[in-house]
Amino acid sequence: MRYWTCVALLLAACQQQPKPTAKRAEIAFDGSQVSEAAAVRAHGERISWTLGCRGCHREKLEGGTFYERYASNLTRELPKYSDAEIEHVLRTGVPRDGRELWGMPSEIFQNLSATDMKALIADLRSLKPNGKPTQAPKPWTAEAKKMMADGDLKTAATFVQQDKSIAPVDLGPKYALGRYITRVTCAECHGPDLNGDPKRRTGEPPNLVVAGGYSRAEFETLMTEGIPSGGRKLKNPLMGEVARERFTHFTPHERDELYAYLHARAEKPN
Repeated sequence: MRYWTCVALLLAACQQQPKPTAKRAEIAFDGSQVSEAAAVRAHGERISWTLGCRGCHREKLEGGTFYERYASNLTRELPKYSDAEIEHVLRTGVPRDGRELWGMPSEIFQNLSATDMKALIADLRSLKPNGKPTQAPKPWTAEAKKMMADGDLKTAATFVQQDKSIAPVDLGPKYALGRYITRVTCAECHGPDLNGDPKRRTGEPPNLVVAGGYSRAEFETLMTEGIPSGGRKLKNPLMGEVARERFTHFTPHERDELYAYLHARAEKPN
């Protein structure tokens, strides 16, 4: 009798054990689930466009002038780095020689998902050395020095630490992909909380609450053609350039999710 009582108690205990919680799927860009090598590289190339790598390092990633610094010729520099070192410099803004980087948006790269980062590195690894070696930086201009003095221009590592603990409002799983996209794209100009230029200067990036005033069709035009609602002229032309060069590489689904998040954020009571 005692034996069967013990068996019954053990069975009951087993039945009461909580089931393991399913691992939450990683939030990443569309296509991140691919596994075939060529598809992973293609996904990484698309990310290199949406995140602006080719805006500073130029279309073939052979380098170019940015501010008075010089964006490296990645085709010649990255073969010197291991995959771990590439990820480190992208996420921290600190290259392996420890020098200061300027203009590198590591504050957004630090939020890139593991799968998207892996794909990006795979694409960078596929580059064949080409173009001229990375040029030495030119002296800072008076304008750049003023930006430093005003706190508008800082080292990449400084921006990483400054933005590390700041994020757009979390509106739950329904809006998770849209929020993720803002953290690795929009936040570069509109700030890690998407509140825009804290000094509220005319023509500077606004609080993205303005997206609440856009219909989905108007938002599509803004994101693919760089034309705001009503056909207005942007006070700062940079958004138009970014939209045409970078945001056209979003999938339609990604633009849907981005719009849904920004619209929900705009409607959220303060």
